Amino acid sequence: MKNKNILLLSVILIIAVVGVVLYFILRLPPQELFPQIFAQLPEKPKLIAEFNHGATLDSDAIPFEGFTLTDATPIYSVAFSPIDASLIASVNANGSIKLWNINNTKEPVKILRHPGVYPIIRFSPTGELLASAGYGKLVFWDVASGTKLNSLEAAGGDFALSPNGQLATTPDDVKLWDIRNPKEIKEVATLPFDEEHKIRSWACAVAISTDGKLIAAGYANGYVNVWNLQTKQHVKTLKTPFIEMRYLKFSTNRKYLVSGGNEWKHSGPRGYVMWELLSWQRHGEVQRGHIENLAFSPDGKICASANHQSYSGRGVELWTVKSGAPITVLPTARDVSFSQDGKRIASGNDDGIVQLWELTSQQLALASIPTDMVRLIYVPSEDEEPPPDITVKLDKSIREAQDFYADEMERHGFGRKTFTFETDENGKAKIYHGKYNQTNIDLSNDIWLIIGGDESQIFPSDPTSLYIDHYDTFSYTRNDGYSTKNNVWREKIKGIIKATHVQASVKFLDRKSVAYALRSAFSVPGIHTEPEPNALKRLFSRVNDKMPWGKRWAKLSRCEAEWLDKSRYFNPNQPFFDKAPKMEMRVSVPKDNGLRHFIFDVADEDGMHHAQLFVIQRWKLKFHNCQALNGKQEATIAFEITDAKIKTVKLRMIDMHGNIAARDFQIQEKTDEK
Repeated sequence: MKNKNILLLSVILIIAVVGVVLYFILRLPPQELFPQIFAQLPEKPKLIAEFNHGATLDSDAIPFEGFTLTDATPIYSVAFSPIDASLIASVNANGSIKLWNINNTKEPVKILRHPGVYPIIRFSPTGELLASAGYGKLVFWDVASGTKLNSLEAAGGDFALSPNGQLATTPDDVKLWDIRNPKEIKEVATLPFDEEHKIRSWACAVAISTDGKLIAAGYANGYVNVWNLQTKQHVKTLKTPFIEMRYLKFSTNRKYLVSGGNEWKHSGPRGYVMWELLSWQRHGEVQRGHIENLAFSPDGKICASANHQSYSGRGVELWTVKSGAPITVLPTARDVSFSQDGKRIASGNDDGIVQLWELTSQQLALASIPTDMVRLIYVPSEDEEPPPDITVKLDKSIREAQDFYADEMERHGFGRKTFTFETDENGKAKIYHGKYNQTNIDLSNDIWLIIGGDESQIFPSDPTSLYIDHYDTFSYTRNDGYSTKNNVWREKIKGIIKATHVQASVKFLDRKSVAYALRSAFSVPGIHTEPEPNALKRLFSRVNDKMPWGKRWAKLSRCEAEWLDKSRYFNPNQPFFDKAPKMEMRVSVPKDNGLRHFIFDVADEDGMHHAQLFVIQRWKLKFHNCQALNGKQEATIAFEITDAKIKTVKLRMIDMHGNIAARDFQIQEKTDEK
């Protein structure tokens, strides 16, 4: 027996020695650590010049009592010369016009004076003339000398200039003038109204196509008339949801006509409607909050909107004309203009400053690059070097998170649908390298997953550098939308998602953590059950979650998966155009047990996919329930709520193109004073 034991131990020892020898002989060579390549972060447009227009007031320029120096400060209109790339014109609220050379920010080239307030200015297509209009008068100026050439009375509204020497003026009737000799302006015609559609109203916007073939006029009752400029024959009548049309523009490539203003019902958010020429089919419609004016790039691929109200938009927004996808954002302004090469933008703000911006090659390329993807940034702590394998880890983690969503969508019957992330030329995850407290980076599009170092403060002290709010918000109050007594409704509408920033840590780069971090970016409500009250069961649940099979906390509910089925991040390259949905609410009389039915009448021309209701409990927003809408354009949906203390609810909907809209409804009991 003893000899057998010795023999067994000898055999084991020999096997062990042979195993160790074979390990060292056959082991793979150490894996070579390839140098990590980080992508360069996109930069914001570069501010290359600022011109202080000032707020000088002349006593003879004040046409009414009460006009103050403060009123004169805002820049109301800016324009690039179409022939001189170095020349910009600006006008402020009191009619002070200044021409600037972009290489001299101190002194203007010329100073002119429009005899009225709140004017707009435009260069003629040849660049030889500058026209200013406002407060009932239109004036022509010689650009070279700065002298006044002529003026028209009662033509101080919107106006348009054609390349063949014609002028179209408003308000009231649309009149045509021959200005080939600006010292002897001749009236040519008054364009007729379309009596068939009974759109008799005053004209408030006018535009002429860049080839001089079409002219369009927008009226205060929401209609747009289009004529052939040569024959004066009526071509088309278009209906919009707008009143007091703020702008009407033909795209520079002669493919589109765009109109914008106040939405007809409730005087709601300003947006735009765009039509294709000459089919006159709607190309797109977007309610983006307040839009004061709009400009096309010379190639017609990019559009820029100006918004000077910070509470209802994000300033100057650039987006692609083809899909409406966002490109970048500039500070607030009342007007915006493109240079002739399309690489620079001039904007004028409420502080009397004209700013000149230069777009980057990345922003210009976004006019044709797919959107709606996840992009990754690694932001280490201060003085921390990136780990040698961080790009490999991030690539592995994002793919595992992608698989998680595919698994969950498949489990709920939606196929292996999942999000996309940005890759490099080798098909690996494209990783950007950010620095702590870094500024001048442009994160205004898509989803940016920001991975911080062990101790890093991911969002720096400057909120504009690594954080941008991803909602445009427009708020308004209504007191007439609900007829049942003792209630007043206040509603808020939120616009389309632009960019979302979520964070994770290098300590937690596993499948569940990254997938969970992306939930908010995908607007998933995060539906969780209430905590288990039993301490023993709660402990067992925590231990179970640590096991390989314990993924329950990260799983998607049926409601969440159904929402993601139409998410634009799970269906990339959807158009960003969005017809504004309608949401109205009624509440039933409470029953003895406090049960109330919250009934919503909803409609969306894009087709409604899914609706979710949230309630406010103890100052926290809590998911309540959801309903599928299956592409309907109109529907009535109801939710039961038994808690009588709930006074505020939020209805959120996603349409068939992935556009999200939400409104808050607040119930307030009326008092005797109301």
